[in-house]
Amino acid sequence: MKKLFFLLIIIGFSYELSAQGIDYAKDQFSLGNDAYMKGDYETALNHFLEAEPNTEGLAINYNLGNAYFKLGQIPECILHYERALRFDPSNEDVQYNLSIANDLIVDKIEVLPKSKFQIWWRTFRYSLGPDGWAKLCIALALVAVLLFLLYYFSHSTNVRRLAFFGGLIGFLLLVFAYTLAVSAENYRYAEKSAIIFTDKVDVKSEPRGGSVNVFVLHAGTKVDILSREGEWYEVKIASGAQGWIYQDELKLV
Repeated sequence: MKKLFFLLIIIGFSYELSAQGIDYAKDQFSLGNDAYMKGDYETALNHFLEAEPNTEGLAINYNLGNAYFKLGQIPECILHYERALRFDPSNEDVQYNLSIANDLIVDKIEVLPKSKFQIWWRTFRYSLGPDGWAKLCIALALVAVLLFLLYYFSHSTNVRRLAFFGGLIGFLLLVFAYTLAVSAENYRYAEKSAIIFTDKVDVKSEPRGGSVNVFVLHAGTKVDILSREGEWYEVKIASGAQGWIYQDELKLV
């Protein structure tokens, strides 16, 4: 009984700390916005960084990106714009600001062309985010249940036929939406890309310092993570070139 009592105290205390952390983050976020509007970007950045541990999403990363941009810290700026896009890949404001920041980095990498379908599918796939697709799953599940009940209790052959095929379509859409929800969740939190944070990086042919240099990258360049071996990441850039980078030379998006 005593163990249960202490467990409840710990849970209650943890919840209180969490609530206080969220309130503190909201206050810091608001103070950061005020400072940013006044042109005090250093103070704004400090407030946003205070809010970051208890905040996630588009807004905090977008604001951090803007503050870093105003202070001329381009790699940090690009990192947070990329993080913001994980929550809303089709956000035009973030995309526009990111394109401006990318114009300021040294590396100008030719991106492999994508078809219109690939571009559309990527936008559609992550458009609602995991939360949006999850809500759609719940709605489709409710529709499927209602149609099943209609099929079960109706005495009309036509109504039962419509309810059956409607429920079947609803179930298939439910499976599709669930798949997209899982995909969006993986996209948001999986370690699939990173930003170079060292002024100049020699990308290696193998995961060891003495291996051959295959090409050079500079601060602010985005790389895709292919695999990891110890303290080394195998990466690929937009042109398709691949190599290995030491973990201290990049930060994960």
